[in-house]
Amino acid sequence: MSLRRSHFTSALPHAGAVAGAVAVAMVLTGCGTDNKPNVPVSSLVGQSVAQVEGKIPQDASMVSYDLSKPVTGKDAKYGVSDDESHGDWFVVAACANTKNVENDTRLAVGVLNSDAYSKDIARKAKTHAFNRYLSECK
Repeated sequence: MSLRRSHFTSALPHAGAVAGAVAVAMVLTGCGTDNKPNVPVSSLVGQSVAQVEGKIPQDASMVSYDLSKPVTGKDAKYGVSDDESHGDWFVVAACANTKNVENDTRLAVGVLNSDAYSKDIARKAKTHAFNRYLSECK
C-alpha cells in the first residue's frame, strides 16, 4: 500500500493508511475553537473538507483518507499538491468515537475529489456505503 504525505499546514502531524484502502492520511489537531456547537458526525458526509475543518473544536482531531482507489478505481491524490483547496474534496465517510463532534472527538473521514463526487456517490455516502473502508468505522 503506497502513501503520499499530505499537508494541511506544516505544523500538523501525519497518520498512516487504513487497511484495505489506498489512502492518503493526515491528522488535524487544534483546528478551531472551543466554542463550536456540537455537530452530529453523520452530518459531515457531503460537506467539503474545508467546511468540516471549520467545525473541529480545538481539542478534537481528524484524520482524512483519500478513498479514490476503492470507490472509483483511480489512484489516491489527496494532499499531493500543496496548492490544492480543501474545498475541492468532499467527505464520503465519517466515523468518530463520539456521536457529535466535541472537544475530545477523534474523527476519521474518507474523502473524494470534486471531479469524482457525483449524485450517485453522494447518495451512497449518505447511506454509509463507504464507511467500510475506514478501520475507525469497524
